[in-house]
Amino acid sequence: MAISIGSALLPEISKADERAQPADFGFPVPIPEPELPPGADAFDPPVFPISPSSPAIAEISRTADRDEIVTMTGIDLDGATSFDVFSQDPSGKEGSVVQIRPLRADDTTATVLLPNEIPAWSMYLIRPVHDGNGGAAFAVNRTEAWWLGPDNAVPGATISLHGRNLAKSNGTSVSFIYIKSGDREGRYVTPVSVNPFKVDFKVPDLSEGPHEVWVLNGHGGSFGWSGPLPLAIAGKSPWAGQDRQRLDVKNFGAKGDGATDDTAAIEAALTAAETAAPATVHFPAGTYLVNSVLKAPSNVRWLGDGMDATEIRLDTSIDNSMIDNADHSAQFENLTLNANGNTGTKPLLWIPSVSNLRLQSMRLRAWGVPALEAHSASGLYIEGSELIENGSFYGSSRQVFLTKNRFRMTGYGESVAALWGGSEFSMVGNDLANADENRDDGHGIGRFFVAQGHHGSMRNMYWGDNVSHQAAPHDCSKVDCNKGEQICFEMVGSDLQEGFKTASATTVTFSSLSIPEEAGGKDLVIVGGRGAGQHRRIASVSENTASLDKAWNIIPDGSSRFALASAASQVAIYNNTFQGRPSYFKHDSDSTAVLLYGNVYDAVVDHNNISQMRHGMMTVALSSANGLSPYFLQYSNNNVTDSNSGLYVGTTFTDSGVEGVWGGLGNIYRKNDFSRLAHIGVEFESWGYRGADYNGTVFEQNRFTNLKFGFIDAFQLMWTYTGNFKAPPLYSSRKYNTILYKNVFERGSALAPGSVGFKSLQPKNTWLNMGSTWSGFESGNKGPGK
Repeated sequence: MAISIGSALLPEISKADERAQPADFGFPVPIPEPELPPGADAFDPPVFPISPSSPAIAEISRTADRDEIVTMTGIDLDGATSFDVFSQDPSGKEGSVVQIRPLRADDTTATVLLPNEIPAWSMYLIRPVHDGNGGAAFAVNRTEAWWLGPDNAVPGATISLHGRNLAKSNGTSVSFIYIKSGDREGRYVTPVSVNPFKVDFKVPDLSEGPHEVWVLNGHGGSFGWSGPLPLAIAGKSPWAGQDRQRLDVKNFGAKGDGATDDTAAIEAALTAAETAAPATVHFPAGTYLVNSVLKAPSNVRWLGDGMDATEIRLDTSIDNSMIDNADHSAQFENLTLNANGNTGTKPLLWIPSVSNLRLQSMRLRAWGVPALEAHSASGLYIEGSELIENGSFYGSSRQVFLTKNRFRMTGYGESVAALWGGSEFSMVGNDLANADENRDDGHGIGRFFVAQGHHGSMRNMYWGDNVSHQAAPHDCSKVDCNKGEQICFEMVGSDLQEGFKTASATTVTFSSLSIPEEAGGKDLVIVGGRGAGQHRRIASVSENTASLDKAWNIIPDGSSRFALASAASQVAIYNNTFQGRPSYFKHDSDSTAVLLYGNVYDAVVDHNNISQMRHGMMTVALSSANGLSPYFLQYSNNNVTDSNSGLYVGTTFTDSGVEGVWGGLGNIYRKNDFSRLAHIGVEFESWGYRGADYNGTVFEQNRFTNLKFGFIDAFQLMWTYTGNFKAPPLYSSRKYNTILYKNVFERGSALAPGSVGFKSLQPKNTWLNMGSTWSGFESGNKGPGK
């Protein structure tokens, strides 16, 4: 297939006002606009007139290099529509437009292959054109700033900016941070560390008050800025002054000898510290026994001589948390808190609605119960600590940072962390293992994190540089093996919203609209018809009209189908090492590195190392009767080895269906490497109900080696063990316009008898194969349509 239908250098433009400005595309810039930093690309696109009758893009994948595929949803993208791609050599004075035809297009999706003649790793502008009428242009590889962590700090503190496409060429060395206040000029800040999804920097000497943080990845010139993200500069940290007054618990009568009841002495010291706050209560080396709940005063630090030297141990069964009542600015440092099995089922720390709580170099020995439970907390910092526990609950908390900790799981604990409707959550450099492999109650079930929508939507989450060991259910006769997903999004709080009446750019009115009070709020998702693939957070509701947090790219109409959803969005999972168990092929656990299940959008899973899993990575749509659909996900550059199956993509657990509701849109699987798989490389699964169809799914430049079954499109593959694949009912969920581009499937050393390279058992599915190869299999070496 010929992709390029011509290219033309833009004619020289002599009038400056005939060149485009960032505002023409809705791109913000700092005001006043600074000089671009050295090394930033030139970018000078023309004005692209927009015709009301032109085709339009609703949503588009945001990251791609030349010779990679961009997928999108929109209207009138099929037929004679072509696409203009503007790009510019980083040092060039002029850019050029290449006009290309889509690989596949219908009335919902289109896929385009970025041509080789454009500059590598630049910012590209793409717009649809039909009969000379062009729609709005969308940017690929443009910097995207999502959130700051923390979003309040003092000068000298290190904070992180999170987002997508943050680094030049999506590398790990160059990104530009710019901080300003009000209408004044700002300053560039040199990053401490850089990756495509997180940039760390030290806060310079700034005045107290509100500031703006902007970021530029170096592409797109002044069109590439992203921001502003608000940063509050404080005159002092929340824990300032606590080191100036130190109270020694032994001066209040504590013995710390492991035999004396020190409860009264510790309570007296804490009361005195509360009166003198900010203050520190020092616990010299020793073991301090307590027999009742300890109240944690605000603005007081608990300080030991080291987690191996100082321990506070609960010595009596109290059927309550060991420590509670923390309100704000509490610290725990250099000691062990030992629940000692005496809290019943209660967590060691009970900290609802706490703000600015810090645990540093701590050991929380909470064997058999959660280490902590937080609801609607803000500003939780756990660093360099060891948590021996069943897993902790963070509710709808925000600004949560778990950094360089050791998590040791017990009691078949559900997960290290559970979040229901929270936001701005970060796990960096943590280590997960079982507390004791020789004890039945010394295991968890393998989960780092579980997100569920019980308290509404959530967004802005990051996982980087975490490591897990033996993280999966270990004995299916003793634990529910339908678990084990290490990063698990189970976003199932969704219902179709009927009764559409009218819409504007930022509102939708229904005949009836009722939204429950939930901390995370709800998203309105277009799951079918005009504008499919878009999701917006509902900012408010008045008289059955939902006001949205930002404008639609395509305004919906009476053909649109809506889901009112607890959604997860703006998620990055980068450079982690996820390990399951050597028994991955022996029993049917759900051990998986990353599961994106239901209403998940704008999530990127990139550069992770994955081994010994039942399924390496999973994308799951559920019942179309509820609109449970994952859109615009990207899995890229991951390495999966020694697992049962590599990649699961499909519709599952559906017990009803509705025509016209999309299950998956615009999801991309790019440049992943899979090796030594016991079963299937790609499980492309269908279920026996209508709706929840996939469209515009892209598999490109992936490599699969040493496996018996390459790419299998069939019915209920999750429970297939023998290679006897089943055909789904003809009315079941379907896959349209699936693109296979330059993938390699090699049987290698896997057993040859019965091996299959490619097999599709749903004749309604549609495919485009460009350069993908299957070799060494007993059958199916010619790919789709052969």
